[in-house]
Amino acid sequence: MAVTATTDLLRYTLTTSPPDLVRATAGHPRQARLEIAVTRNPAADGVPDCRSITVEVPTGDGADALTARAERIDTAYRAPHGRSWHIRATTPEPGRTVFTCTPEGPRGKAGFDDREDFTLVLERIPLTGPPGTVQLRISDETATGSGAYARRSTVLPVAVVCE
Repeated sequence: MAVTATTDLLRYTLTTSPPDLVRATAGHPRQARLEIAVTRNPAADGVPDCRSITVEVPTGDGADALTARAERIDTAYRAPHGRSWHIRATTPEPGRTVFTCTPEGPRGKAGFDDREDFTLVLERIPLTGPPGTVQLRISDETATGSGAYARRSTVLPVAVVCE
């Protein structure tokens, strides 16, 4: 099942593998793969230019954590037309891991027209957190036309259940 959220300019669609995320238990390790597809928000005026996208994942031992093993999350991406992106993972404070995605190239930005997209892949996530709904906080630094860049944010919920 896909979950969608938008900012003014971009749309984020989350799909999980497996479709239903089940918390790991003693003797039954479980992993997840999250794919966050980024496209132009159809309601946006013009073609958004994007300088960065950040995805904040609750990690650690808190009640809202997806995993206590953030260091085991692998990252990848898919982008058309040979576009390159740089993905950097940081843990700015306990309880959250931030994945910052920036387009590479001379202009340092990516345009999201109706054919352009980007998919961030977070995989091999150990599902060690408690059952419940985890909130992925997503923000982008975007602009259209000659407008000023602004940071826009949204949330994607991820459900984790007990077996």
